[in-house]
Amino acid sequence: MLNPQSKSVLDGGKNEESDKISVILLTQNPLTPVYQPPKQVISSIPREISREIIVVHYNFADGIDSADKMSLNISGNEQNNGERILHVRVKDDFASAVRKGIDESVGKFILVMDTDNPYSRETVPELIKEIIENPNFIIVASRFVQGARIQRMPFVQSVMRKGARAIAKYGLNIKNIEDPMSSCFAFSRSILNDISFEGKGKEALLEILVKVKNNKNSNVAVKEIPIKQQATSITKKANFTRIVNYSRAVWDLYRYGKTSKHLNERDIAEQKKHRSILFLSKAGRFFTVGASGLVVNYAASFLLTTLIPNIWYIYATLFGIIISITSNFLLNKIWTFQDKDFSPKHFLKQYSLFMALCTLGAVIQLSLVYIFVEYSHIQYPVSLIMAVAVASLSNFLLNKKITFGEKIWE
Repeated sequence: MLNPQSKSVLDGGKNEESDKISVILLTQNPLTPVYQPPKQVISSIPREISREIIVVHYNFADGIDSADKMSLNISGNEQNNGERILHVRVKDDFASAVRKGIDESVGKFILVMDTDNPYSRETVPELIKEIIENPNFIIVASRFVQGARIQRMPFVQSVMRKGARAIAKYGLNIKNIEDPMSSCFAFSRSILNDISFEGKGKEALLEILVKVKNNKNSNVAVKEIPIKQQATSITKKANFTRIVNYSRAVWDLYRYGKTSKHLNERDIAEQKKHRSILFLSKAGRFFTVGASGLVVNYAASFLLTTLIPNIWYIYATLFGIIISITSNFLLNKIWTFQDKDFSPKHFLKQYSLFMALCTLGAVIQLSLVYIFVEYSHIQYPVSLIMAVAVASLSNFLLNKKITFGEKIWE
């Protein structure tokens, strides 16, 4: 539920809150944002604009009431020259904090900013200027448009970020924006009227973009302005939890798009295209994992013969095969099919099925090579390529359907 005080705004009514800017500052710091302190943000907003600051401290430990006002050396509801600075805390992640901030706010316009990132002081005034001039737009502070200036980051993290962008843009068909995962954006409260913003996980903007896109009655557009980050030695690092949460968010939003009741014929055609892309993407991942298994197989076998010089080479090879199949299973479970159920019974069942189907794939490959060479008189190199292709595809389809319980074409 949104703040009852803002209902007249949502209905288009006029009252003292109708032109207010609600700035929602998100931070994991228990006392005050790392960057952009509330009073500094207020001072950057033109005096003629009515404003309020909602500071949401998120990712608190379990057991803390999500509606609890801050009582840590700060006032829960400060007043700065008549302007409200409200501190609240939630125990969930970024998107839940955004949702909480929206619930507590009363303004016609909402500006969201992750203040644990070092934005320049011009960011807030620029976003406010754009959203007032373009109330039917979502204004995004973008890291990937001309004129943007961001901090350099390690190569691996940069590649992961680009991959996440590609998944969002092409996997969820959000192609009208370069930075769909920005944590600094502004929009009119009215765009939330026709969508269900749940605020789960980390990707608040991505959820809004997907749900607005799937609403056939929406005519909301997106405008990006270049972000300019200040230099700092502190950077947020991507970790395994962040990757898992992002994967879960993308999957949930993909499912939302499939089941939305607001789809038009063009959207349905796009979804069919998306299913094809998703199928090919999973096939590509599966075969990439298979290629990595060859490396793991060789490395494990060679390492064992190095550590135990007198071991029979057949045992070393068998060890390498088992290790490579295990690594293939784990990578496919986590990366290719994004299965998050690691309960012992479920895990062992899937592992057994994967082992059995890999064995079946080997039998299919051997049988086809024999048939092609002995009965079709095809040269061995060509026969081997054909057999590997058939066995690999059948291995992928069978594991997709049987081991991980997915439909074939999705």
